[in-house]
Amino acid sequence: MSPRLRHRRVAAVAVIAIVVAGACGLPVDERVQPFDDVPFDLTATSTTTTTTLPPPEPAATTTVPPAELITTTTLVRTEATDIFFVLRGSGELQRVTVSLPAPVSRQLLINQLESVPDGTGDTLRTSVASGLLRDFTVDRGVASVELSSAALNRLSSLQQRRAIAQVVLTLSLFTTPEGGIGQVILNADGEPLSVFVPSQGASSEPGEALAYSDFAVLISGTPPTTTTSPPPVTSPTVPDSTAAPTTTADISTTTETSTPRPPDSTTTATSPTATTSTTPPPGTADTE
Repeated sequence: MSPRLRHRRVAAVAVIAIVVAGACGLPVDERVQPFDDVPFDLTATSTTTTTTLPPPEPAATTTVPPAELITTTTLVRTEATDIFFVLRGSGELQRVTVSLPAPVSRQLLINQLESVPDGTGDTLRTSVASGLLRDFTVDRGVASVELSSAALNRLSSLQQRRAIAQVVLTLSLFTTPEGGIGQVILNADGEPLSVFVPSQGASSEPGEALAYSDFAVLISGTPPTTTTSPPPVTSPTVPDSTAAPTTTADISTTTETSTPRPPDSTTTATSPTATTSTTPPPGTADTE
């Protein structure tokens, strides 16, 4: 390209630039205005401050044990309950105190009567067969017990007596939310039941109320009840107030020898000691 052509292009570009600047409204000032006052912020020396922070503390680590190692403890309130079972061999009844969850329900008590406690099977047994004792209700201290006739008939006569004794003795010591039990009435399928009462040696009337004392003679260690007549009451001997008291004393023996007194003789006193007195014959005088 020739120098003349290059010069024309530069001149054209300059003209275009001037036109564009005028179109945008930018002021065109050919003077150079120097700035003498420079803001102090621009002339200040920049200072860099370095702050050293301590390393962050490690977060607390909580170790969660595996699910199989977590143990939950639940406190269960229990109640000491007396239940009677039959001793093997002797057939006597033995009272056993067991801890049952409180409050003890009627069904739980029935279940305990039907099975001996763990570890006592070698010494204890029960005559209360499963299904024999259906239920019982308590009204003003009297328990009405409902028994199953079919289950009762499957027991021998001796087993029936022991089962009845277990039920009456256990219920007599049991306390329900309605209160304690003082007497027990037995029914079989809704009909009043007559049972053998050991303390009477005879059968009760059907539906007769039974008490703890009626079967207490069957409890192990209870001595048999015997009736002993009291000794006759004798009145103490009262001495007669008019009789002189008798005094026993050691009395010495005194020997006394006397001569028959003449009619006009004078009685000679005798001293307490053993002395022999002699009275001279009449008409004679004492000899020196």
